[in-house]
Amino acid sequence: MSRDNLNKKIKLLLQQQTNDATHLKEETWNKISDELFQNSSASGRRARSNPEKKWRGLVIVGLSTAAVIMLLLFGALTDHGQAMFQNLKELFVEEKQEEIELEGQKEKTNVQLETNEELRYIIYVDEERYKMVEGEESDRIELIEPLEDRYPDVYMEIMRFDGTSTEEVVASIKAEIENDEEMELQKEERVTEPIEAEMVQGMGLEYTNDAGKTGHQWDTPIHRYYVTDEDEGQVFVIKQVYFLEAAEGHGARFHYMLESFKVVE
Repeated sequence: MSRDNLNKKIKLLLQQQTNDATHLKEETWNKISDELFQNSSASGRRARSNPEKKWRGLVIVGLSTAAVIMLLLFGALTDHGQAMFQNLKELFVEEKQEEIELEGQKEKTNVQLETNEELRYIIYVDEERYKMVEGEESDRIELIEPLEDRYPDVYMEIMRFDGTSTEEVVASIKAEIENDEEMELQKEERVTEPIEAEMVQGMGLEYTNDAGKTGHQWDTPIHRYYVTDEDEGQVFVIKQVYFLEAAEGHGARFHYMLESFKVVE
């Protein structure tokens, strides 16, 4: 949405909510007035006999009215306010079809909305090939049909770390890769796709295969990490695990799925 259209939408919404708030204020004040002044004789004598009590009542009701109006405005004008009272599945389309490109060929794939209410994130998963497995410390997108034992692991894991920073998490990931005798740090860079994050990639070591060829082989594992920017001490890490031969297949599909990842505050 363009900035002009967004400004117009905000202006119209403000006008609408202002009218609603004004109506609510008038309705509330009429109720207050009826309650306090409907009996001019007896009520008036009681009010004059205890003016401090009357003003306390007016202040309390007035503050309550203001709080209700502010809550209505806050809830109507912000996505955050709406999301506070709604299940994540109610905010997004449950199923849709996406067009992706693999090895130069375009294909359409059906994706299913997956949510985590506690961590407040959503992601669309290719429902024909993968499933979401929820865990206590992380969630995993795994293959519906597991590969044979001779193939390395394939999955995408979503984790959240609290009370830390992006820099600290990146340093921890790099240390983990460097301390793994079967992995080496291959790449580290800032990326904007599939999400805006710090990307760190580890790769299995070169070795000599049965044919005498030395180098990275078809089954060389790849561990790719996306570390989001810190937000109030919270950092998300998305770890993609696949192998060299699967980079154009599962690796590309993970990339497209991760484009839909969104944290809903």
